[in-house]
Amino acid sequence: MPDETDPRDGPAPRDAQPPAPGGAQEAVAADDDPRNQPAPLGAVLLLTTASAAVIMVLAAMASHPPSLKYLLFGPIVLVVYEVVTEEVWWKRWWGAIPGAVVGLAMYVEGRTALADIIGDTWAYPVAYVTAWALFAVIFALCSRYPRSF
Repeated sequence: MPDETDPRDGPAPRDAQPPAPGGAQEAVAADDDPRNQPAPLGAVLLLTTASAAVIMVLAAMASHPPSLKYLLFGPIVLVVYEVVTEEVWWKRWWGAIPGAVVGLAMYVEGRTALADIIGDTWAYPVAYVTAWALFAVIFALCSRYPRSF
């Protein structure tokens, strides 16, 4: 039973536009597609850096150093999680490549440079966390510019 004060029953407002032909409506729908949004910088940076720090703490408590696949597992899973939950479109993932290159360069070169400054004990975890932070920042910033063909 309809309510007498239901606004849907009243006349249409004067500024209401009739539906546009199919092409214009589809173009508006493509702009509103949530997959077309960039990766959230703060969330990606925070989660990736925090997971790298947790992995370094767990590695420090372990009796023997973990293998490389375990060191990469946490941050990569979190970046994939952010991409899936935020529905970032695959055309925006291209930033993972320059992010990985810069992060790897920071890890390799930064670890050596930091070993001279703060010692070998702290150089490895600081370089690891910093490299993942750089990866996250570059990935999130590059996702603002979709790759086009």
